[in-house]
Amino acid sequence: MKNGIVGLGIILAFLLTSCASNPPAVPKNFEGSSKIFKVSSNGTVKVKATNLKDPPMHWVFVHCAHWSGCYMRCQGPVRTCKSIAKKLGLKVAHVLTRKR
Repeated sequence: MKNGIVGLGIILAFLLTSCASNPPAVPKNFEGSSKIFKVSSNGTVKVKATNLKDPPMHWVFVHCAHWSGCYMRCQGPVRTCKSIAKKLGLKVAHVLTRKR
């Protein structure tokens, strides 16, 4: 019984650490990208031409080879964030938004 509980704990610890480790999609520059967005030191894409005082944060999940998926964190209008992902050649799966 005790061995079963220890084994279950090890499996749960593995799942929690591996699920939390899906890699972010790092945006690359393309022609005109410097006019649209900049990338902060923590990897967040920040849309430049936004009139919002406190723009929402989006996690744009994209298809990739990693088993748990990849995402691009983007601050600005969701339409612009999706457009940036498409211009980077990423196929958007879904978007999660956190409103401040």
